[in-house]
Amino acid sequence: QMTSVNKNRPLDGMRVIEMGQLIAGPFTGSVLGYFGAEVIKIEPPTGDPVRYWRLTENNTSYWWHSVSRNKKSITLNLKSDEGRQIAKDLILKSDVLIENFKPGTLEKWGMSPDELKKENPGLITARISGYGQNDSTVSRQAFDATIQAETGYMHISGHDNKPTMIGTVFLDYTTGLNTAIGILAAINSRNLTGKGELIETSLVSSALSLSMSAVPVSYTHLRA
Repeated sequence: QMTSVNKNRPLDGMRVIEMGQLIAGPFTGSVLGYFGAEVIKIEPPTGDPVRYWRLTENNTSYWWHSVSRNKKSITLNLKSDEGRQIAKDLILKSDVLIENFKPGTLEKWGMSPDELKKENPGLITARISGYGQNDSTVSRQAFDATIQAETGYMHISGHDNKPTMIGTVFLDYTTGLNTAIGILAAINSRNLTGKGELIETSLVSSALSLSMSAVPVSYTHLRA
């Protein structure tokens, strides 16, 4: 007996603009791409830094191919007026915007979620950061390793009382998954209301959501 396979994917026809770099933002975009979304990645003139990480002998980064498959790519200088205008024009014709720049960057460029929503009310904007978008942490730069250290994961994964980073950037990936889940929920909400949503995720919130009881106990021990 033969079974027919539906080749349509659940996010077919949906356009996503990805303005993130490195891992968390791009991984979010790749997840949406798996489900059929048209993901357009905006890169700086020099390219996303992951293109050059761990190059093999043929000058190819497998990490780049991993987090950038299922996407289209365009190079824009977002420090120029022309580059920002092209990016904005794309965003206003899209369903989802993913960004993981330093908090406040979109506002500086005149592309805050509120401003974009005035011209594209159905836009879903997903913002990823290390510590959140609040003023007290806006200037702090974060990477997976720093969040692992601050939230106690290096303490519980170390050997012989030597703190050790878990052997992958699992908080970047977890934050990417959390963001993708939020976007999918926002898509369903928009189907009901016609309005887009703002989604904010952070590496530190992802870390603490995964920790259950282990990391808070370790964190309290470290602060004592």
